[in-house]
Amino acid sequence: MLLILGCQRSGTTMLSEVLSQDPRSDVFPEKSALSDPADADGLRLRPLEDVKEKLAKNTADLIVLKPLVESQNARALLDSLPRCRAVWMFRDYRDVVRSNLKMFGTDNGRRDLSAILNDRQDWRGENVPEDILRLVREAAEVPTEADAAALFWYVRNTLFFQQALQEDPRVLLVPYEIFVRNPKVETDAIRRFAGDQGFARTDRYQISSKSVGAGRDVPIAPRVAELCDDLLARLNQAWETQSATAPSS
Repeated sequence: MLLILGCQRSGTTMLSEVLSQDPRSDVFPEKSALSDPADADGLRLRPLEDVKEKLAKNTADLIVLKPLVESQNARALLDSLPRCRAVWMFRDYRDVVRSNLKMFGTDNGRRDLSAILNDRQDWRGENVPEDILRLVREAAEVPTEADAAALFWYVRNTLFFQQALQEDPRVLLVPYEIFVRNPKVETDAIRRFAGDQGFARTDRYQISSKSVGAGRDVPIAPRVAELCDDLLARLNQAWETQSATAPSS
């Protein structure tokens, strides 16, 4: 079983669609039979015991779940679901900001940030440490929409380190920029990591790397950019460390 986690607009849908091309895989997107019917948006997972029960008879070689809004609960998912591993996708925050506001609307950054700061029952603010909230409040005195979207990226990706996932061998970091430049190699590596050794020969990878760097000119306030740059550097360092210590195939 493989979880796809991380921040929205980081290539997670792309990865799930690539994995779904393999007929031996069963992919559950964000809205699926595993979604909680009590959730108005249909994004939250059912209680974990219900998820386990629904998957118990699934005979797919690789079961893939993309519960992005549960990324703050990564350890609980890994500990509860049998033979489970996770991929955490991350992407340069400027490109994510551009994609976020283009996909969800120019006011989406402010909506996401407001939920983080004002609604601890919402998935956006769930399990976010007080020290991170304090940093975000200090940086978000008068945020633009782009600043707000960047701070959303910051909060969602701090969850990786908050849960010490860099120390968990069940979690694989995957940079968007690396994946889109060599999707076949990266997808095969993800399959191996998940324990799936039988690669399908019929896969087709129609993926473009043209969006890499597309957000380079998005204006971000200096205080916000400093937070995000530091976190992006930590993510890249963790990925480099993981890559250096990974067993050769």
